[in-house]
Amino acid sequence: MYQISAVGALGAFGVALVAGIIGSIIVETVGMFSFFALLYAPAIGPFLGKFIIRASGGKSGTKVALIASAGFLVGALGASIASSLPLLKASSEGPALPLASVLGMAVFSNPFLWIMVAIAVVSLWMFLK
Repeated sequence: MYQISAVGALGAFGVALVAGIIGSIIVETVGMFSFFALLYAPAIGPFLGKFIIRASGGKSGTKVALIASAGFLVGALGASIASSLPLLKASSEGPALPLASVLGMAVFSNPFLWIMVAIAVVSLWMFLK
């Protein structure tokens, strides 16, 4: 029951990755109302967990929970960094920002995103474990 194939692992990672990207976009889009998005974060785990179990071929357990949690985190981080990449271009008003500054702004600009990710990963882990 706890053995997962490579295809199942990729499916679980892919579903969680897409969910992390969508969650990041939603939290960054709602802006000041991100607090209300936190109310739905505990429900993400069971909802997403059902899709991950289907994508992994009916498997659950520690390995699947670790793979799915990593996928959700990578998706949220990737979407956050991608939204900050336009700051790397030089504008007519001044030079481009250094890469380290852009990455720092991507990670620390929206604390509600990371609170949502933490709550969602914990609820996902508890559902799949």
